[in-house]
Amino acid sequence: MDAIGAMDVRYNAVEDIERARRLPSPQLVGTPERVTVDLNSLRKAGVELVGRLVGLRDGKVQFSGSLANHCALADLKMNRLLASIDGWVNTNGFAGRFPPPHRYEPTDVGTEMRLGLDLHDSRIRTVIWATGYRPDYSWLDVPVLDRKGRIRHDGGVVAAWGMYVLGLPFMRRRKSSFIDGVGDDAADLAAHLNLGLARAAA
Repeated sequence: MDAIGAMDVRYNAVEDIERARRLPSPQLVGTPERVTVDLNSLRKAGVELVGRLVGLRDGKVQFSGSLANHCALADLKMNRLLASIDGWVNTNGFAGRFPPPHRYEPTDVGTEMRLGLDLHDSRIRTVIWATGYRPDYSWLDVPVLDRKGRIRHDGGVVAAWGMYVLGLPFMRRRKSSFIDGVGDDAADLAAHLNLGLARAAA
């Protein structure tokens, strides 16, 4: 992705940046043995896939019904990325150095999606909690949050004078939330801040 320039795509070059920031990550895993560990392979191994945990009460859990939609969006994003990589390989004359393009089967979550589970009746004794996280800005006593609790900003310039943010997904570039992306964003915001200070001093 670095080689083809995908990580340097800027936020103001994307048609719908809010949608781009919300898209699920591609379901793609790389290993030296080229073994695919995706949701389809887990399901074939007997793993039951369920949506995000949305509730727990009296030993009964509730799952979101949006798993199929999330997987379809992740597949779409992955295939767009792979098409971009293939296009770059062909354009730069590297096609002979790599195997032919390959695409994966769409993620199959099944037709019957479990929306709930009674932990007592199912005799589940162990729960392994493996999940991502969502930022919590409830401590931020400034009116800059949208209705979902996310910071409103334009490329890291927050909707409050003198306030900036770094490290958010696709903040100024696709790589903004990665360690090697923060440096470029910090330089951009420092230039923006310097310009503002120069104008204030004039």
